[in-house]
Amino acid sequence: MNAALPVVTESRGPDTPNSLIEIGVVVAGPLDMVDARAARIAVEQTDRRLSELFEEFRFNFFEIKRPEMTGTSTTGNGRVEPSVLLQQAVEERDSRHWDFAIVLTASELVGNYSPFCFAAISRPLDAAVLSMSLIDPLALGVEANRAERVERIARRLSRLMLHSIGHLCGLPKSDHPNDLLFHPHNAQALDLMAGMDTESIDRQRRALAEIADQRLEEGAGRSLGKPIFAIRAAWINRKEILQAIWAARPWEFPKRLSRLTIASFSTLAILFMTAEAWDLALAQSHTRLLALFVMTILATTCYVVLRQQLLVRRGTRRTEQSVVTSAAALGIVFVGMATTWTALYCVGIMLAYSLFPGPLIAGWAASTTAGPSELVWTDRPQMAVFAASLGLLIGALGASFESQHYFRHIIFVDEEI
Repeated sequence: MNAALPVVTESRGPDTPNSLIEIGVVVAGPLDMVDARAARIAVEQTDRRLSELFEEFRFNFFEIKRPEMTGTSTTGNGRVEPSVLLQQAVEERDSRHWDFAIVLTASELVGNYSPFCFAAISRPLDAAVLSMSLIDPLALGVEANRAERVERIARRLSRLMLHSIGHLCGLPKSDHPNDLLFHPHNAQALDLMAGMDTESIDRQRRALAEIADQRLEEGAGRSLGKPIFAIRAAWINRKEILQAIWAARPWEFPKRLSRLTIASFSTLAILFMTAEAWDLALAQSHTRLLALFVMTILATTCYVVLRQQLLVRRGTRRTEQSVVTSAAALGIVFVGMATTWTALYCVGIMLAYSLFPGPLIAGWAASTTAGPSELVWTDRPQMAVFAASLGLLIGALGASFESQHYFRHIIFVDEEI
């Protein structure tokens, strides 16, 4: 069943065009009677809570039932990849012009940052995937009848929804276990998450006001060409894009992407042990090395983004949200590549000064700046720039062999509960 079914459409605030927030709830795969009932109640509780906190807004929830979504993303051990469900949620979000998309599934989620995962939230995609499996009392070994199960699952799911929407609005995590923005370590912790402080409510109110504004494609952007539309949309949402990049923590690329790191640092080590590499590096002018550095960062960013299909939007119209998603993906990969290059350069400098004495380098490289028997202070940094650039180019090939599900998870999922 693919038709959008309005779940809650009652207005509780001033009925103006800029007061409407639309949230899509995509049910991925089949739900049993308990989960289906709990999901319905959770949506009603979430709508009621949001309306109490933000009376000036009107919240509309829409339910989409997609029984085929789980089957296409199952890993083989009964768990599903959040990145696949997120991508499908984005397609629904763009085609139906929702502000947020929330996917509900009865299956367990594959976690990459923790041994278990009952929620994966993505600010770049304005979407979240919530699993109902691990919040069921029976899954935790707690005896409960049907009514108790429905009540507990609904309450926990509602608080996961509220937490997800708060995170998607840019709110930071809270250290207080009674706060809705608290990062729960188990399902029982969700039972305690009930409130928000005044500062968080004000921040979310400002974020919702920006989200509820008329989108570019709904107004002046209709007549703009694609490049101008993309530039304007990116500029309008520059703050959101920067926040999405920061939330993704791309500076952790070397730690998270093992193939990229191994390939890059292996290349660096080989180049430093090769006399011809020293000779070639010191023969380059500073202008050429600068051009090599810039070309390396841009080329590896574009290659990885295209190879991992981070910009694919099949069957969707151009929207302000899709521009934000694409710009955030490019920014995340760009910062990640730049961070990896910086790490390679720093390691190269350390190797050059600690393991390679001047006479050895002068004997290897006839192209030293000062002559065949002397070194100047720029020679070692020059080699480090050269080796780091080539290392990153080779490392990008290694990153392209990362699982697409895993890579998309690293890029887009900025909170995993």
